[in-house]
Amino acid sequence: MSILDGIPGNNRHTFMTRSYIVSLLYRESNGSRAGRDRNGTQTHQNPSSTTAPSERHEIFDHPAMATAAKSCVFIKKLALSLCFPARTISTAQLLVHKSYIFQANTSINTTDLATACLFVAAKMEETIKKIRDILAHSYMLSSSQPKGDPQSVPASVTDKMRPGVLVAEQFVLNAIGFDFRTGHPHHMYVKMAKLAGVSQATAAAGWHILADAYYTTLPIQYPSAVIAAGSLCLAWNLDCSSPQDISRFVRSALGITGDSAFARAESLDRRRRNSTSDSYPEQAQKPPRKIKMTDDWWIDFGISTDDMQSFVRQIADFYLLFFNSTVASAEFIEKNKAGLPSSDMSRRIGQWRMWLQNSSTTPVSPKT
Repeated sequence: MSILDGIPGNNRHTFMTRSYIVSLLYRESNGSRAGRDRNGTQTHQNPSSTTAPSERHEIFDHPAMATAAKSCVFIKKLALSLCFPARTISTAQLLVHKSYIFQANTSINTTDLATACLFVAAKMEETIKKIRDILAHSYMLSSSQPKGDPQSVPASVTDKMRPGVLVAEQFVLNAIGFDFRTGHPHHMYVKMAKLAGVSQATAAAGWHILADAYYTTLPIQYPSAVIAAGSLCLAWNLDCSSPQDISRFVRSALGITGDSAFARAESLDRRRRNSTSDSYPEQAQKPPRKIKMTDDWWIDFGISTDDMQSFVRQIADFYLLFFNSTVASAEFIEKNKAGLPSSDMSRRIGQWRMWLQNSSTTPVSPKT
């Protein structure tokens, strides 16, 4: 019995809480959760042999989500080779996460599934390319043969790949309940960055964070406005030269406690936002004409501080875990540089966290 059979179709069209995603991932306690590569080798373990996940990293610790993150790397490499725009790449990465969430133990070939997600995303975003071109590029990226012109791939090879990808496509369509509605944070992010008047470097850093959020389940948990606002806010905080300038909710999200004055301010802030409507961005009445980054500006977009805090915590944890062999090995990272999330952002956030933790004794800017 498929895990899809126990989930009403309408639930697939709404945003999911983190706890709901965890309940779906760990719903099946028996059987293999393994996908297979082209050689038939299992790509992740039987759940009975895995260690219990930590409460904070229970999504990242699930082997299906590690496979999904690696599939996102392949999707990005494949999409870039085909010159797909950012929105198509993001949609394909979103689809692969939804597929593994709703049926973590699928036996579909992981490369076929990633290729199918890009194929479906291309149609959803109206950036359609011939399936033969997608298959040829997928073959060149996944084969061990010397790289060459994808157009030189024989038709017999792509014809052999086609049935597996079409089966995977049907699996993806079932996973999303044939719902092709998508929301993109890209345009909203650009508008927010302009309203905030941030520097070009800060805007670029936020853009990298936004794109890398699609290697996680964050776009499934939150609307586009949360992804855009969270990316901009984290990028701005990275540029702060004084620990006192860091947003209080960011320090809390990273588990960094301050002095008693900070604790009192955090307590007051928590009481204030508990009395504030926790509506989604679509319910915001009047967007601001200007953003002041030192204020709680996201509230004007109908975004709760709790959602912003959760976004910062999860994306910061992702950068830490992905590049520390929890998700990808050093060999995998070396072979797939073109499709990886930003390693520079991972390093920068790691140094920034250490700076914040040591700020009480070493009040020095991380830029120096």
